[in-house]
Amino acid sequence: MSNTKPVVRSIDVGYGKTKFIKSVVDGQINADYFPSIINTVTTDRDSITDTPNVFVVEVDGTKYEVGRGLDAALEGNMRILHDNYIDTDQYMALNYGALSQMDVDEIDLLMVGLPVDLLSSKRKSLETMLKGEHQISGRTVTIHKVNAVAQPLGGFLYHAANNDMLTGLNSTRNLLVDPGFFTVDFLVSTGLREVKGMSGSHPSGMSAYLKSIAKEISREFNVNYDNISKIDEGVRTGVFKLYGKDVDLKQYHKKALSAIMPGVEAIANVVGDGINIDRVVLVGGGASIFKGPLQAILPNHKVHCNDAQALVANVLGYQLMGNAWIASSKMSAA
Repeated sequence: MSNTKPVVRSIDVGYGKTKFIKSVVDGQINADYFPSIINTVTTDRDSITDTPNVFVVEVDGTKYEVGRGLDAALEGNMRILHDNYIDTDQYMALNYGALSQMDVDEIDLLMVGLPVDLLSSKRKSLETMLKGEHQISGRTVTIHKVNAVAQPLGGFLYHAANNDMLTGLNSTRNLLVDPGFFTVDFLVSTGLREVKGMSGSHPSGMSAYLKSIAKEISREFNVNYDNISKIDEGVRTGVFKLYGKDVDLKQYHKKALSAIMPGVEAIANVVGDGINIDRVVLVGGGASIFKGPLQAILPNHKVHCNDAQALVANVLGYQLMGNAWIASSKMSAA
């Protein structure tokens, strides 16, 4: 590592959104995100790089456009929704999109996350893939070390640090639930140590909920409506329009909940009524939607949920982990 203060940055490439630490100024950690959508730049059309918040990155000779402005700028763009997405150039393009927006060219420790079910099989290859020098948007970004962790741990640590839960953390058994776009990840831990055999992922995340709403909209308005990104935004902001008129998405909520219940039931199959669980923490972009169903299966617990930062909680937690590891390694070397 460099002789100056070590630089830690974090990225969480989810099926729905890519979250990242954009900058750290006077100890203030600034997180940002963009949709996990890419568009291949072809020679038969003009680039939209003049669109705000769209960035062009190149992976293995192919150029891609990524960024927060992409969803609104293009129709027919691509979202990666399959278990092997980590092995794709498109996945690397999303990482490059995050790195291109950071305020540094040299990173001593990059923290990244993986779904629970993929951690053991993909961790080493992901760390190897991201380590080293990368040519990104005319810059050379050098990453000296990469640590991959289970995605729910990041959100849990951030929540614990901001809610006075760190005292006695290592002796507390926790259920961590992270409903993302494609999967619901859940993990039982003692402190930050995973309890083997009590974790998993289920493919009934927010996309299932949003697709159910899209189906109801299609039925009611007699159209084939499938813009789940717009529905996602409408659920978050409370503003959704069709034909220029306001549509209240809350009317579809109860019916759409049935689409995510298989994921909730998968959690119940592992933890039962939670008699051995001390704390339940819910994080992730779908936290507010999953809170009610999760509370219903665990009525004897309070489901802790930081709604305000749920979307970026994982990447903020990774940053805290990275800072702690840097501090620990420096103390060990002293």
